[in-house]
Amino acid sequence: MVSCPKCGSNESANAEDGSLVCSGCGLVLEAQCIVSELGFQEGSNGVSSTVGQYVSGTSKSFRRLGGLNRDNREVSIENGRRRINMVASALKLKPHHSEAAQRLFILAIQHGFIQGRRTQHVVAACLYIICRKERTPHMLIDFSDVLHTNVYILGHTFLKLCQLLNLTLPIIDPSLYIQRFASQLEFDEKTNAVANTALRLVQRMKRDWIQTGRRPSGICGASLLIAARIHGFRRTQKEIVQVVRICDVTLRKRLSEFSSTPTCNLTQQEFETMDLEEECDPPAFIKSRIKEESQKTKKLENEKDVLLELERGERGEYDEPKKKEPKKKKSKKGAKEDNEEEGEKEGKKKGKKTKTKGKKGKSKSKKKKKKK
Repeated sequence: MVSCPKCGSNESANAEDGSLVCSGCGLVLEAQCIVSELGFQEGSNGVSSTVGQYVSGTSKSFRRLGGLNRDNREVSIENGRRRINMVASALKLKPHHSEAAQRLFILAIQHGFIQGRRTQHVVAACLYIICRKERTPHMLIDFSDVLHTNVYILGHTFLKLCQLLNLTLPIIDPSLYIQRFASQLEFDEKTNAVANTALRLVQRMKRDWIQTGRRPSGICGASLLIAARIHGFRRTQKEIVQVVRICDVTLRKRLSEFSSTPTCNLTQQEFETMDLEEECDPPAFIKSRIKEESQKTKKLENEKDVLLELERGERGEYDEPKKKEPKKKKSKKGAKEDNEEEGEKEGKKKGKKTKTKGKKGKSKSKKKKKKK
């Protein structure tokens, strides 16, 4: 019981508007109390109506009982649920995935994340978070295909939502997508065998630090291409790129990184039976070491050149630059003579051309006479 601060009595009574009133002095102790019970009253016309207002657990505003004025948040929640179910059915997700995504969508509405953004982008971000948590073989580009939107816009909303809700998602494992991509490449009866060898290649790439900092689709494409070649299937890089949806340059980079590892020199039987204990350095570390060595060699060469120049300077052996000889100015007579010589040469050339033309004309006339 609440004691009255004015008169000190512990007796109180409930008023019609739901407030607590002291029975001794009439002081209002609590106003607009939230009660779990419903109260009805009858009006002058004989129509019964509810007493008080309804406060929802998710919204901050009140609405009247009876459902005449619907809250805007409830409308947006229903639209989000409908779109979540549509996207989940298109991607063949299970019902518990859509239910978990609906809870995330309600959290996004409570934090005001949906304001200024499209509902379909927030829906895709919520579903992708659940797919990452449940480790399903779905990528963000699959959601962009269903919604016909840009992948980078979906990725931006996904990262912002994770920052807002302080979510820590697990790192994507490339082995989740191997079976999906292998079935799309149509290996027929050997699909499982190719997928198993590709999984072994992915595990080997993890040990050799090729997977860290790389997208899983590139590692899946490289491992599937190598596994297909091992089992005798001729799959081109274009076919792998179309299925895995990566650029051909990234596929070549992953293949070149794998070619520098010692497992590249093993045969098919050795690869399936043996497990090398050695681990290679990361590719980025190897590149940085190569750059450092090349810079060191350049510095040594420059230092040698400087020392040689200093030794020549001490001996007095300087490489003097060659002096350019000044051009002699020709007199007027010399210029006239040169012009006359050039004119004679041009005349001789013209005479030769006319002679050759005359000979050709004579030969043609002789041929015509013979034919007659």
